[in-house]
Amino acid sequence: MKMVYRSSPVRGHACQLGEQGMDPAARPIFSSIILGSGTLAIACAQLAMEMGHVIGAALCTDAIFADWAARANILRIANVEELSTLLNTEPVDWIFSVANPLKLRPDVFERARQGAFNYHDGPLPRYAGTHATSWALLAQETEYAVTWHRIDDGVDTGDVVVQRQVLIAPTDTAMTLNLKCYEAAIEGFRELLTGLKIGKLTAYPQALVNRSYFPKRRRPDAAGYLRWDRSAQDLSAMTRALDFGPYHANPLCLPKALVGDEAVAIRRLEVLPRRSGFPAGCLLEIHSSHWRVATGTQDVDVCFGSSDGQVLDARALARHSNLDEGSRLLILGDEQARSITATHELLAPREDFWRRRLEQFRILKFPFLSSSLSDAPPRWQSSSGCIPSALAKLSQNDCTEYLVTAWLIYLARITGETELQLGWKPAACGWQADFKAVEVLVAPAVPMEVTIDLARDFEEMRKAVAAEFAQLREHGSFARDLVARCPTLRGVEALRSHRPWPIGITITTDSCSVDGDLKTSHRAGSALCGDLLTFEVCALDGSFRWHFDASRLAPKQIDRMTQHLQTLLHGVMADAGQPVGRIELLPAAERAYLLEELNRTAAAYPSERCIHELFEQQVQKAPEAVALVFEDERLSYGELNARANRLAHHLIGLGVRPDQPVAICLERSPAMVVGLLAILKAGGAYLPLDPAYPCARLRQVVDDAAPRLLLCDAAGRAALGAEALADVSVVDLETVTPDWAELPACDPDPRALGLTARHLAYVIYTSGSTGTPKGVMVEHRGVVNLGLAQIGLFGVGSNSRVVQFASLGFDASAWEMIMALGSGAALHLPADELCQASARLSHYLRSQAITHATLPPALLQAGRNVEYLASQALILAGELPKAELIRRLPAASVINAYGPTETTVCATTWTCPADFDGSVVPIGRPIANTRVYLLDGHGG
Repeated sequence: MKMVYRSSPVRGHACQLGEQGMDPAARPIFSSIILGSGTLAIACAQLAMEMGHVIGAALCTDAIFADWAARANILRIANVEELSTLLNTEPVDWIFSVANPLKLRPDVFERARQGAFNYHDGPLPRYAGTHATSWALLAQETEYAVTWHRIDDGVDTGDVVVQRQVLIAPTDTAMTLNLKCYEAAIEGFRELLTGLKIGKLTAYPQALVNRSYFPKRRRPDAAGYLRWDRSAQDLSAMTRALDFGPYHANPLCLPKALVGDEAVAIRRLEVLPRRSGFPAGCLLEIHSSHWRVATGTQDVDVCFGSSDGQVLDARALARHSNLDEGSRLLILGDEQARSITATHELLAPREDFWRRRLEQFRILKFPFLSSSLSDAPPRWQSSSGCIPSALAKLSQNDCTEYLVTAWLIYLARITGETELQLGWKPAACGWQADFKAVEVLVAPAVPMEVTIDLARDFEEMRKAVAAEFAQLREHGSFARDLVARCPTLRGVEALRSHRPWPIGITITTDSCSVDGDLKTSHRAGSALCGDLLTFEVCALDGSFRWHFDASRLAPKQIDRMTQHLQTLLHGVMADAGQPVGRIELLPAAERAYLLEELNRTAAAYPSERCIHELFEQQVQKAPEAVALVFEDERLSYGELNARANRLAHHLIGLGVRPDQPVAICLERSPAMVVGLLAILKAGGAYLPLDPAYPCARLRQVVDDAAPRLLLCDAAGRAALGAEALADVSVVDLETVTPDWAELPACDPDPRALGLTARHLAYVIYTSGSTGTPKGVMVEHRGVVNLGLAQIGLFGVGSNSRVVQFASLGFDASAWEMIMALGSGAALHLPADELCQASARLSHYLRSQAITHATLPPALLQAGRNVEYLASQALILAGELPKAELIRRLPAASVINAYGPTETTVCATTWTCPADFDGSVVPIGRPIANTRVYLLDGHGG
């Protein structure tokens, strides 16, 4: 029996609202408050203002309405308590509730001087409650209505003042019917406002005997699983009632089919005019776009969708599920359907909680990965169980809390993340996954959230973990299709997997001290809630173990973590009051290995030598060997030394002394190298200025370092500007007949100059990315140690060709120069324009047969293909290279060099092995005579 709704009220039980008998032109402007959300609340508020209402305030229950209210300069109220406070001081004529999920108390709505009204998106009293449009479609109604009613102390029970009819078409979905209701709501509101204005609005009580109420937690039969023995019309109604479109959240469930071991979303279902006569659930035809399935009545064509809303290839789905034409799909029985519905309704009230958490989804990056092949099939392994001796005297409950708290502290310490979100294996709170439809309905892992404050003590962190345990127990889990139903979550790819979080925690009643192998366990799939690693704790005996993907996480790392956790627990029991960021993690043996063994880098080197003396040694060995190549110009070691010596004697005559900064600002050219060597030979500390830098930046450096002497060319003059040049003595290296042309070509005697290896070689300024650029003063002995260490590590010799890529303003330029000129190699200077494009640089490196190159990863990232970089060693420096880049570089040896300029350019190096498949590129081991300590923010 279908319902018929009339837009005019029943007069027999009517009462009149509004100011009767008053001249409309003489009526005062109404003051109103709008409560609600979304664009419907906005449309109603705008209509009210057009019809003479002043919106005194808006109680906004979503960001859309709140943003509009802010732009409209309307006072925004956050909750009902604020509304109540406002009404104590600001009288209002009308309160209008539009798409408002909040219930008003009588002491609030009764303060509206003229009345309070609510919009309901269904015909009252037949469809009270939530999601009325979907319930009407499921009931296969053909006529419908929306209602404006007075607010009373019930839910959707107040007197009806306006009801607008809406017709339901056979093809209507929840989305299209909601759009019809949207338009009817606005027209109904116009009718309401008009009636209030002229005083001719009629209200009539609802016939509550005919009332049907649909609570928010109620869910469709079998959680939207299609039951193929039902009529085709029922299946169509289910599919359309749960179709809210691609842009709106689906508050109920997805229509779905149980296909094999998976629940597959139904995107569209079409009822055919004929009936095949085959048994219900029989798969009649398989096409790429759809399946044809027999039902209790006519056949239907079914199209499937993925969890991110895309169309699924139906033929591929059939192959994946081992289904052929003639196969029968599972048909749920009544008892199974009731169990599924009950489970779904148990989960329903918790969805908002989980949705908010999922919207904060974040992945914890685990530092111990041995492989980056995340798409490789997992190789699950389990560690041996362990009962921590440190917790032997604790109760079972305390032991569990201590273990989990310690593990979370450990994660915060090793990852540097204090806001942790991990996977949690929920207990079955009221539902039984005793058949597949229920199992695939419930999310197997939920987000656990804990903030670890490393400055707090262990007991405070344990209380935070205990509070989170209580939250997790209270909220259980959520329906797995929640992610696909929320536009804010649908695009997060990781959330569409069974185990979105790489790290998981599960509390069991099975002892972890019993060895197990997940590869052969039937519980493997359900026991794990971490995609990489699951920490399992037994609540009965306090044992724990790890389940991990051995293709990405090596067993030796698991053993290390076990030792670290044990050490941390012993530290807690010894001193629970210390900040958790200071608790010792490392066993004594590992601590000694990391701090002492790896730092045994002492090596003999000529610590009394200066940089230029290494160069002069090579001059003595092979004066005719090529030292410098720039375009068509080649300088031998003897020629380069002679030029540098003449200029050095000139600088000495100008008063250059040890530790005195001498600025140098030139374009790439042989003169640049001559100038650098001359400053060093004269005893000065060169201050590099790149003419490509902005004038203001260069002036900042010059003002701070205060050099008295400047070596430059035309480009340097132009870059610095006349004002800066006025403050220094300038030596122009482009002079055709320089003053030093006839000076001696012999090496200046460093002893006569008072120059030692402890004097400054250069002063270089940081980029200033964290504030004002600061000058770093670097001594000769540090650069000599670096140069000789790199010459040995990289195999640089007299037959090598080293490219000078780095700008003069970067410390890597010192590295490149000493590596070449300190070993007898040839230093090649490419023109500036060649250094800006990887393809052109690659051509240059090939044409010059470069053996050693130091390049920034940024030049080579983003998939740029380079055919040649260096035949012997490619050193990456300046930033962290990506693992994918390392694997595709065409070089015999790839080295990652790391170190801040304060450590003399480079502190550590790592040579990539041929079989490298890691996800993070290591910084490697310290170079000779260098010690490295890795500390967290708490000094640990």
